[in-house]
Amino acid sequence: SCNLTGLWDSTEYSVAIQCISVMSVFWSEWSRGKTASTEEKAPSEKVDLWRVIESSHSAGSRSVHLMWKPLNSFPPSGRILGYKIQYFPENNAELKMTNISTDKKIILLLNEEAYIISITAYNSGGNSPEAILRIPSTDEKTSQVIETVRTFTTNEEVVVEWIASEPEVTDYVVEWYEELETDPFGRSWQYVSNSTYWKTNKKNFKPFICYNISVYPLYGNKVAAPYSIQTYVQEKQPSEGPVADTGIPGKNEVTIKWKEISKGKRNGFISNYTIFYKPEDGKELNETVNADVLQYRLKSLQANTQYTVYIMASNGAGGTSGEPKTFKTLKF
Repeated sequence: SCNLTGLWDSTEYSVAIQCISVMSVFWSEWSRGKTASTEEKAPSEKVDLWRVIESSHSAGSRSVHLMWKPLNSFPPSGRILGYKIQYFPENNAELKMTNISTDKKIILLLNEEAYIISITAYNSGGNSPEAILRIPSTDEKTSQVIETVRTFTTNEEVVVEWIASEPEVTDYVVEWYEELETDPFGRSWQYVSNSTYWKTNKKNFKPFICYNISVYPLYGNKVAAPYSIQTYVQEKQPSEGPVADTGIPGKNEVTIKWKEISKGKRNGFISNYTIFYKPEDGKELNETVNADVLQYRLKSLQANTQYTVYIMASNGAGGTSGEPKTFKTLKF
């Protein structure tokens, strides 16, 4: 007999034997293989837990979206059968409630109190260690620990850096999602320890899409106020330009108005608008205004003259013009 050691848990092995006699130099054929599986053990790692808290409903309750990533330990300890979610008001542990989920997400409807939430994964060998998060009460205020966050993009990676005012904070969560994403479960996150620097493969972000990126400081199982920014990993010129509204012209002036381009068509941060205008049989002129300006008064125009006007919106990758409009100044 032979005792095989150093095997992985919850793993199927196939074993075969061959033999040789004392007087021979030739080995026998391999025996028919025998297959068996090692026993499962309880998961050794916590689940990677995160939450999104929706604002309070009219009845004083709020939806807390819990989500977690599957355990990715290798070798695996066994097949995960489900997850046990327990939660209770922070000031009354006797009101502990338990849910079981085979999915990797769940919505809890909580009141306005602070709650403690824990999640364990389980298999036939037992439970994993608890992953614990605290959900603050609705009237709880936390100080802003992070002073600034910035992002930059290399050829292969997206990098996020931040500065914290309290050096004793060593754990953070970086959360990112598309600005137009409305499903709380559509968010991505990653824990960061002993660093104020995080990077990920550029392929995890879509080009020409605006992302919200937030950095949350952690105090144990408590999540402090985030610092949030928006970013594009790659820009291209807007998909459309602004539509000019010329209004009612005067003798020598007119007020041009326009609306912002829809978020899905900006393809980058709008840096400025340029108003191009040209009198009939004359030279084209232009005026540039900041991105927060949505109207501009053109002055010193010729009386009783037809003009053509259009507006160009620009971002870091270029500009796109809207359809031209015509107007005629008054004679008197």
